Amino acid sequence: MSGLLRRLASGARERGEERCELCGEPLPAVHRHLLELPARELRCACRACQVLFDHGAAGGGHYRLVPERRRRLCGFRLDEETWARLRAPVRTVFLVDDSAAGLPILHYPSPAGAVRAPVDQGAWALLRRDNPALLQLRPDVEALLADRDRGAWIVPVDDCYALVGAIRTRWRGLTGGADVRRHIAQFFTDLDDRSVTVPATDSDRSSA
Repeated sequence: MSGLLRRLASGARERGEERCELCGEPLPAVHRHLLELPARELRCACRACQVLFDHGAAGGGHYRLVPERRRRLCGFRLDEETWARLRAPVRTVFLVDDSAAGLPILHYPSPAGAVRAPVDQGAWALLRRDNPALLQLRPDVEALLADRDRGAWIVPVDDCYALVGAIRTRWRGLTGGADVRRHIAQFFTDLDDRSVTVPATDSDRSSA
């Protein structure tokens, strides 16, 4: 996924530079993605292809349209003991319910890209118990994005990879540098602007 990560992170697309990776149609700078399974590759998609795959039966399980909803989880509960059980060496992580593996996978950003690790099943059970909104998490295409200093969100998985790609391309030296810190802060500001705030205790599976 490194090529797409570079494009997601750059924010410098020329008009007509990118094309739909299914049909070849030109794409606008802002467009949606399909997740190709089982390779777990993000594919840029035009409007027509988005419509084609915008329901669960489309694609024969091979493609899934990445949703657009973003939800800030008010009152999200993640205590120190549960955090320690996640064994994340950084303060920002995202967790994806991997349907192929049959378990959630934890990812965290690093200067080399996203690092993957299995999630302690007990910790995941505690997170879902304490935050029933996680029952709404759509497998593969949505993530729980948790930052120990800023809070938690349910986001499209391509948001997480855009953040990872930007950190990888902007990181300088041992500590990352001021530029990457500014970019991370701006990412979360923009995410809040695009998000709807919902209670983490909301377990309504019917929500769109």
